[in-house]
Amino acid sequence: MNRIVLLLPFFISSLCLAQDMETPSNPEPSEIKSPKKSKAKLDFALEGMVGFSMWQDFYAFNVGGPSLKLRITEDLSIGVGALPSFYVYEGRTGARLGVSPRVDYKQWVFITPFLHMDSRDEWVFSVGLGYKFNH
Repeated sequence: MNRIVLLLPFFISSLCLAQDMETPSNPEPSEIKSPKKSKAKLDFALEGMVGFSMWQDFYAFNVGGPSLKLRITEDLSIGVGALPSFYVYEGRTGARLGVSPRVDYKQWVFITPFLHMDSRDEWVFSVGLGYKFNH
């Protein structure tokens, strides 16, 4: 019996609240506004890039890895990315994962890869140009 006495005020108050609520009227078709189309602020895409970079006694063939970019205009963006690279350094060849700031303009990419050489414990950099696919 105590439960019924406790639940009765809750039930009555919910009925009163339900009667106070108005149901929305259906708008006329002429009153319905179409949503505005906006440009996407963030997009994800797969793109490929191949490039060649060089500096003093250092030459590298680079391929585009994952990158983060900020689009300035439709044709121009800046960012930073990982660059898997095959290199020739002081007559020795090897493969390393480098990191590079990048400037993309249309299909072209200006890169400055930095690669760490473990045997000498030094960073080597180069400057290069790449071509971007799937623009």
